[in-house]
Amino acid sequence: MISKDEIIKLIEGAEETPTLDYKEELHLETDGDKAEFVKDVIALANSGELAHIIVGVEDGTGKPVGCKTAHTVEQLNQILRDKCDPPISVEYIEKNILSYKIGIIEFKGENPPYIVSVPDKFGGQLSSNPQKSLFIHRGTIFIRNYNINEGVRRADVDKIYGRKQYVALQADVQLSNEVEVKSTDKSQAVKVKLFLVNVGEVIATNTIVWMQFKNVKKIIKCEDLCQDMSAVNDDIPTVGINPSAPIVRPIRHHCGSVTVEVEKGVQQIETEVIIGAQNMRTKEGPYSITIKKEGANRNRES
Repeated sequence: MISKDEIIKLIEGAEETPTLDYKEELHLETDGDKAEFVKDVIALANSGELAHIIVGVEDGTGKPVGCKTAHTVEQLNQILRDKCDPPISVEYIEKNILSYKIGIIEFKGENPPYIVSVPDKFGGQLSSNPQKSLFIHRGTIFIRNYNINEGVRRADVDKIYGRKQYVALQADVQLSNEVEVKSTDKSQAVKVKLFLVNVGEVIATNTIVWMQFKNVKKIIKCEDLCQDMSAVNDDIPTVGINPSAPIVRPIRHHCGSVTVEVEKGVQQIETEVIIGAQNMRTKEGPYSITIKKEGANRNRES
């Protein structure tokens, strides 16, 4: 939950934003009041960011006046229940800030777009203005246009779905290898050819691989895109790979070779690998390279 100092900064900023709404009082007495609250939460959640409604602050000026009515987080979430698709839940606290009781509602829209989900319509009279009514209708999408909550336009839909698509579509770069072994009386020189394969939905850009060896005596040679990074990793045998070209599916990209020395009799080279790309969630974990004395062996990340 937001800290007291951060709340003071938001109040002192005296300016509403696409993720911040001031309310002098949060009225929830009538169905119209509740419909307005649902509308406000949906509009802020469709920003896709952490959002706040601060109660007890004068709308337009940001001047603290204190909230007169106490609410609970259970009450707020009960109002939202079954009225938002996907569901939205909020956190709520009341604090003594700048000598006033201030209510803070906090929530994040992690899966926009959020849509009104009611049987047909919901609402009624507003307690703050009995001459006025507010209804929200099933299937409506509200967004916050700077500091105003309003119905969605086509451009807003494109923006919401564009942001959602960007998050959803990911590259998935995997590491594979081929091994050649030269044995001596006391050790083995193992040449590991490394390949990157993208099995994800989009092209991988700015790809980087970091491979730290566990049971290797030393790195003998790095070729092509492989670089010996041991000197910057406390002299632990380490290889870095940073392809300049995007990794395009389904092509198997040869990105270089590393030759290492291991004890004779070692059957597997154990490593820790980090694989990252600009449009991919970083993957890290153990990676084993199986050694065979005859012919080439291909290993693929599980």
